[in-house]
Amino acid sequence: MSDLKAFESALEQKLAEQKAEVAHVTEKASKQFDSKVEQINEEMVKANKTIAEAVAEVKEAKAAFGKLSANAEQRVAKSYGEHIENIKSEIGSAIEKGWNDIKTAARGNGKGFNFEMDLKAVGVMTIGNNLTGSVYTSYVDNPFLRSYVNPHLRSVFNIIPVSTGSVSFPRGNTPVGEGSFGKQTEGSAKPQIDYDVTVVNTALSFIAGYAKVSRQMIDDLPFLQAYLQSSLIEDFQKAEDTYYLNAIASSATAGSTSGANTAEKFIDYVAQLGALNWTPNLSLTTHAGWAGLLKTKPSDYSVPGGVVIDNNGNVRIVGVPVIPHSLVTSGKIYVMDTTKFAIAQQSGLAVRSTEFDQDDFIKNLITFRCEARCELLQFQSSAAVYGNI
Repeated sequence: MSDLKAFESALEQKLAEQKAEVAHVTEKASKQFDSKVEQINEEMVKANKTIAEAVAEVKEAKAAFGKLSANAEQRVAKSYGEHIENIKSEIGSAIEKGWNDIKTAARGNGKGFNFEMDLKAVGVMTIGNNLTGSVYTSYVDNPFLRSYVNPHLRSVFNIIPVSTGSVSFPRGNTPVGEGSFGKQTEGSAKPQIDYDVTVVNTALSFIAGYAKVSRQMIDDLPFLQAYLQSSLIEDFQKAEDTYYLNAIASSATAGSTSGANTAEKFIDYVAQLGALNWTPNLSLTTHAGWAGLLKTKPSDYSVPGGVVIDNNGNVRIVGVPVIPHSLVTSGKIYVMDTTKFAIAQQSGLAVRSTEFDQDDFIKNLITFRCEARCELLQFQSSAAVYGNI
């Protein structure tokens, strides 16, 4: 309220000056009136004027005195009016500048009208007190907008391009057939053998997803388009990994172990796969399983033979790398011969965009689509052991 008080103080001072001026003018006019009356009396005696003439002159002098008083009062009134208009103008300006905050105050959320009338004193400049609007913002690229799964199965399995959405391949049965080789005795028939084969038919499906974004957002956020593409591809591969890991788990060889600790169980599964005449070259487990392997410590504080841990924490069991993977089911491990699996792909993984989906063109929207038509081929499903850790 400091500004309003300043107006009041200035007004009081001005009124005091005007009152003093009126008093001075009134006193001067009164003296002139008394002097005029004395002059009329003297002239009446000297000129032998009548009472009526003297009264007329006295009335004329009184009228002149009244005019002087009226003029002084008008000047005071005019000055007072000017000050009132100035105050109104300043109040109006304050209301216009702080109207939004005054409305907020009316709802009980703001500082109120009186606050907006406060005018700060000269002082230290700060952002809060002296800046209208926002400070300048520096823009820095962030290469780590999100986390990414590693490795994806697309980087583990071979990808086979195909021309149609249906794929067939032969698979030898287990056991492979009937009969067996043997020694021939002289004059006897040789042993006969037959083999059973199954043709596996696999239908490829689209794994797909899309996102819609406004053109304004794409234009105003320079990083967004690249981020959308990388995120769509990442989420595609996460969905694909989950499908394939579940498919492998449902048909893999069930893990069997008598190991008392994590490292021993790993070794048992590697041995089990080797006993099936497959060549294990990869183990996928959870991060907790990987950590459990590193923390395995029997009574002599050493892991079983065949476990190697390098300086970077990479673990190999009898030469097979053990890789932690965030999409493996909790408490589980895969030991695989990855050469016995592949991904058939009829259309390549790609991100496409269009502004002509539905009413995108009218609404200034862009649709981003990520998809591929593909499926896991398990040439030998028994070439994976799926067990507990």
